[in-house]
Amino acid sequence: MRRLINRLSAQFTEERGTPWLFLLLGLCGLAYVLVHIIQIQRYILPAGQFKIIHVAGAAALIFLYAAAKAESMLTRWLHLALAIVAAGILWYVFHEHTLLTTRRSFLPNTTDTIVAAVFLLICLYASIREWGWVVAAIAVVGLLYGYFGYLMPEGLLYHGGITLKRLLGYTSIPFFSGLLGGLAELSAGTIFPFMLLASGLRATGCVDFIMTLAYRIGGQTRAGPAQIAIISSGMMGMVSGSSVANVASTGALTIPLMKRVGFRPEFAGAVEAVASSGGQITPPVMGLAAFLIVGLTGIPYGEIVVAAVFPALIYYVYLMVGVHLRAVKSGVDASADKMMREEFGRTESVWRACLYNAHFFIAVAYLVWVLLETNLAGRASIHATAILLAIYILREIVFSWRGLKTIASNIASLIARTAYMGALSGAQIAVIVAVIGVLVEILTVTGFAQKLSFFMLELAGGNLWLLLVVAAIACIAFGLGLPTSASYILVALMGAPALVKLGVPLMAAHFFVFFFANISAITPPVAVCCLVAAKIAESDFFRTSFIAVRLGLPGFILPFLFVAHPEILGIGASLPYTAMVSAMALLGVIALNVMLEGFLLRPLNIVERVLLLPAALGLIHPNLWASAAGIAIFAGLLGWQWMTRPKLAPASADELT
Repeated sequence: MRRLINRLSAQFTEERGTPWLFLLLGLCGLAYVLVHIIQIQRYILPAGQFKIIHVAGAAALIFLYAAAKAESMLTRWLHLALAIVAAGILWYVFHEHTLLTTRRSFLPNTTDTIVAAVFLLICLYASIREWGWVVAAIAVVGLLYGYFGYLMPEGLLYHGGITLKRLLGYTSIPFFSGLLGGLAELSAGTIFPFMLLASGLRATGCVDFIMTLAYRIGGQTRAGPAQIAIISSGMMGMVSGSSVANVASTGALTIPLMKRVGFRPEFAGAVEAVASSGGQITPPVMGLAAFLIVGLTGIPYGEIVVAAVFPALIYYVYLMVGVHLRAVKSGVDASADKMMREEFGRTESVWRACLYNAHFFIAVAYLVWVLLETNLAGRASIHATAILLAIYILREIVFSWRGLKTIASNIASLIARTAYMGALSGAQIAVIVAVIGVLVEILTVTGFAQKLSFFMLELAGGNLWLLLVVAAIACIAFGLGLPTSASYILVALMGAPALVKLGVPLMAAHFFVFFFANISAITPPVAVCCLVAAKIAESDFFRTSFIAVRLGLPGFILPFLFVAHPEILGIGASLPYTAMVSAMALLGVIALNVMLEGFLLRPLNIVERVLLLPAALGLIHPNLWASAAGIAIFAGLLGWQWMTRPKLAPASADELT
């Protein structure tokens, strides 16, 4: 029996722990995934029942995983008990759903209140386990504000206060808000299917293929490993939904490679942190944020994806140029690194590798096509995952698997691992989004979000640019330490309405707050992406963070350009004009980086660095004449650098032989 349990649990995971709990976790995860797939395809459950399955089921999976990994008996049974409590809450809400939505929708009984309180506590604890204390602490502060608002001074913070029973009702039942509100519905119907797709990409070897492809594209340049980190992190970050998780996964490989070829540890960590953060702004998936923007603004998905193309290109081209300049300046040349060729180099051609991994391209192409045509994100993602697995299985049957028994076993193992990884990653996102939903609900019912928008308008005195600065600071402050999806929800609620009131286009306003919410992941003093990258690189955290700020400079400048140059987002402009304005902005931020780096074709002197500042500002300025002047200065400086660059001495006869 023990051998059978070990074998079955191995179908789901190879992690160490208690086998029978891993088996239970795998079976529950498989059921969790199936419920989501059936609901998204058929809509057989009421929204309230589906949301409680999503959130309470996520908490139960997290506690089961903690129990399976626990080393002490006490910890194991404690988390197993919490998983049972989460399952009990799921059953209660599921069973009482009709009465909760009809007879007790405004008059909850004592049991409803107790269940709501316990549900809140276990979700807070689950979010602390997975994401740290920051999000849970902010939610608790929001709840305290909801209860004690009547004690606040008159003005921005004051409200009449909310009774304890009503406050707990807002957190989940019977109002089906907070933990079970609109954000939970968005997480269940849209975000979770993409977590499943991401797990399918990992299970079918697409991550390894992406790393190899990144090596073929940029790995043989002077900044080889840094370019690999940029390309692979951008491709994986756009579907992972978590910048931090992307740093931890791809960074574990790319950061040591960057250090080995000669990059300083702080620079290596910063490159990975900035590249992973950029994945959240990269279409077509944008780390799931695209669907949040759709949900909050009503703007069609296709328009959002098209709007994000040029900003993402500016961000990554700037980063690639930045690491290349640093490689040349530092004398780093990774193009001949033997160990890196052994790590990523393959004997087959790029086209053959792409053909062998056709399941990746077909699934992604299908996903993008359906999203642009129908805007049904959850269903499209499930279909794309099915296509991905089906084509991969067909390939393996033809080229690798032999015998019916082996084929059946490998198919079962593949589906089990995909479901297991997808359920766990989806559960982690579900609890954090649900807890953020509590805070959003409190800020809404107390009127704080609306009052904050008016306060920001009053503070700016009607001055748009002052309001942009205030909004940027607020967005970074509210986004510190939070996942991108959670931080965007908060800042969109608080900052975007004020910008729209002063005439900023709706899409530009939301892209403004979204970019700052995303860039908070590399902004000190929290800079969660830099924290993880610094640990991997064994570097100083603050030095890594400040280098990341410079490498991620477009993330701080582009939001202001979205307001000054909405054409970058394609708002009211043709494609050629959008491309031209974007090219100007790219040259402008590159000029800033050259000035800060102090190197172009050779080291810059003080006069050349000073001249680059007006060149950069002219290129970034919305006036075409200023941009033309910036181009002239930058081109003149580039020509001067070319003429005065150090000449290479001719090779001697001994060197030639």
